[in-house]
Amino acid sequence: MANGDFEEGSWSQLPTNCTNSFTLTYLRCAEYGTVALTKCLLAIVQLAVECVQGVWKQVKKCSWWSWLFCVLYAIVATFVCTLFATVAITICLIVVTIELFVCLLWTLVSIVFCLSKANGGTAFLLTDGSVMMQEFKSIFGATWGTTRWWKLSPDQSGSYANGTWSSLADSSVARTYYASAVLADGRVVVCGGEYSDASGTVEKDFNNTCEIYDPFMDKWSSFSGPGAGGIPPAVWSEIGDAPSALLPDGTFLIGSIDNASLAKLDPSTLTWTSLAPGRSVPSNDEDSWVLMPDSTIAGPSCQDPPTTWVYDIAANNWSQGAHLPQSVIDAADEIGPGLLRYDGTAFFLGSNEHTAIYSASASPSWSNGPDLPPEGSQALGVVDGPAALLPNGNILFGAGPTNASGDFLSPCYYFEFDGVAFNRTNDPPNNDCPTYSTRLLLLPTGDVLYCREGDSSFYAYHSDAAVPQDSFRPVIQACPSSLAPGSVAEIQGLQFNGLSQAVAYGDDSQTATNYPLVRIVNKQTGHVRYCRTFNHSTLDNNGDVVPSMGVATGSAVISTNVTIPGDIELGDASLFVVANGIASAPVDVSIWPVIV
Repeated sequence: MANGDFEEGSWSQLPTNCTNSFTLTYLRCAEYGTVALTKCLLAIVQLAVECVQGVWKQVKKCSWWSWLFCVLYAIVATFVCTLFATVAITICLIVVTIELFVCLLWTLVSIVFCLSKANGGTAFLLTDGSVMMQEFKSIFGATWGTTRWWKLSPDQSGSYANGTWSSLADSSVARTYYASAVLADGRVVVCGGEYSDASGTVEKDFNNTCEIYDPFMDKWSSFSGPGAGGIPPAVWSEIGDAPSALLPDGTFLIGSIDNASLAKLDPSTLTWTSLAPGRSVPSNDEDSWVLMPDSTIAGPSCQDPPTTWVYDIAANNWSQGAHLPQSVIDAADEIGPGLLRYDGTAFFLGSNEHTAIYSASASPSWSNGPDLPPEGSQALGVVDGPAALLPNGNILFGAGPTNASGDFLSPCYYFEFDGVAFNRTNDPPNNDCPTYSTRLLLLPTGDVLYCREGDSSFYAYHSDAAVPQDSFRPVIQACPSSLAPGSVAEIQGLQFNGLSQAVAYGDDSQTATNYPLVRIVNKQTGHVRYCRTFNHSTLDNNGDVVPSMGVATGSAVISTNVTIPGDIELGDASLFVVANGIASAPVDVSIWPVIV
């Protein structure tokens, strides 16, 4: 069912991330050769070992009178096996050497015609308004994340379509499908990875390492993963694609993919607390979590459908809800994204055509929502994939074909869900992919960035109808009237954390945007400047200052620190606080240097 008054949105192309660096361009081309050489060597060694083992296995079957002949035969055959391997390895080396030489020519051509571009991947909204994106690569049909990261900065009019890309520091580990969050101090934490190169080559290893990125220093630092109980505590052997959520107090919660355990990270000390709330499910694997206004986390269980659960953060306790009449989990134990809507309900898209709704005030609190409409006769679902909450409260998402096996099928069809109906909207031009390979990120403009693994074209979704109600907006209550370039100011107000985490995927990518950004617009030139915010905070019940990363925080006064760039334009300006793509009413400020 669709709303007859629905107004479709449109997609506009964002700048591609073209590289004119000789070293990086050559490296991208040479990676094909290094991957091919690795595969070649592994295959040849495996064949040679099997050849030799097979020969000597036959020796054991020889009778005593023919044993000497068998040994001589085995020695000759071993020599032949080894010779074959040597010749094959030499051929591989020659082919790769030729490829590396060709890459030199390709690099020169690529730089001239802008052919070497970074493919899309997991993207975060940094607190200075820029987009931080991981580069993915596709080689011989396989796609995975790299250690390379990039930043898209808007132009002086605040446009991302006319923005510019710049390189960021490389991470230590190339990870794909992992737990992550933008912290209250503006840093970015990543843990695990269903795939990683921690062993030296990319493989499905359910990596258990963690790193944290400091945008101010442009630096990655490694730290230990969560530990299990015991003395000394044992580090989790796997983190992989663990579900995660940034909690209202700024701590980072992840769920074990091996059992029902949880672990919580204190970002100030980078230390973990092991949690073991009772929950009668095999594990948290594949779960999609939604942070609720009452400091709980809600989600159906992917490992024990159709059960539903709510986690009380303060009590460290799971409560089981009613079984869903129609399970939203497919045969592969997958689910789609879950998001808190502006009406206070959590909406979950299934990996089949079914959906689920959680409402803490309803009885029963869990129920099925409307089914996804088919595309022709083809049933649709979200077998892993992203969703974003538009400023008007509609949920933008892509859905793909489903089958009884839970396969990842193409293409993606895009919808807006308005709380009642699924409204078919326009598709991005490069939607010929399964939903799991796509990412959505809510921008400060209210538009939604779209990218996909293994593709260098990026788009932004815009809807003229995505206008927020005034009650959705942050409210500035206190702000200095005069701001000096290079200084740090404190701004206070309401709803600085927005009404929802606003961006969701599930277990493979968590890139919530429920934190305040500051946008300053010069009144004379109209130029837009985003300023880095950090240490979003509020007062707890004891009057102590604590981080503020909750949702729908109501009457709680939220503070954030903002750094005024040293090169910002001087003069009178309007200052906005933006949360989840929704701007506050402006306050007048003057940008002038301090006169001593």
